[in-house]
Amino acid sequence: MRGKFASAFQTLLAFLLIFLCIIAAQWQYHRGQSRSIQNSIIIRNETLPALTKGEIADIDSQRDQWRTVELSGTFDSRHQLLIRNRYSQGRLGFEVLNLFRTDVGNFWLDRGWVVAGKDAATPPTISTLPTMPLTIQARIRSEDISKQVEGSFFASLPSKKIVNLTSAQGVEAAPYYLDLLPTNASISPLTAIDLPELSNGPHFAYALQWLFFALIILVGRIAIFREKLHRTI
Repeated sequence: MRGKFASAFQTLLAFLLIFLCIIAAQWQYHRGQSRSIQNSIIIRNETLPALTKGEIADIDSQRDQWRTVELSGTFDSRHQLLIRNRYSQGRLGFEVLNLFRTDVGNFWLDRGWVVAGKDAATPPTISTLPTMPLTIQARIRSEDISKQVEGSFFASLPSKKIVNLTSAQGVEAAPYYLDLLPTNASISPLTAIDLPELSNGPHFAYALQWLFFALIILVGRIAIFREKLHRTI
């Protein structure tokens, strides 16, 4: 009786492990599939001509992410956001977003990365913005950064509240942000903002690996069962 209970428990455990392996394989497969879709969007959009201000109203932040857009307007130096916990070459810093005002709406513009100050109360050193109207080119980004916004550079101690880009600092703006490109002599990115690596990563291989583990568990359980059955005959 005890042997039958142990065998049933081992079978149940084997099926549970197989189930978990299949779940893990599906998770990795869907991650790889999502990465592949993102890569195809980037490949398509980086070759398309820049969107003009007349096409801004029709932008879909997912469909048009990483596509270039050309805008004319002015920087509002009163409004600046820092995205915390960003690293560059092993150093901790911030991504700097400034408000860019145009006649078709307001946009948070990512100017690049700066190193953090010596302590939490010391703001990073950021170059000043031009005050004259200018035309820039930038890439559309749809990344959700609301939980990573540290606050305004102009505050002595950055706030840690969650910020919605559409209403950050009391300003109505687009629900996406833009990466500044080095296309205007009056304003250049603080650091280069490159396209992400166009690779599907190891997700599909990991998915196959988890399925292989599930197969090993199944074959192993069958082998053990047959061995015990052979001994009882």
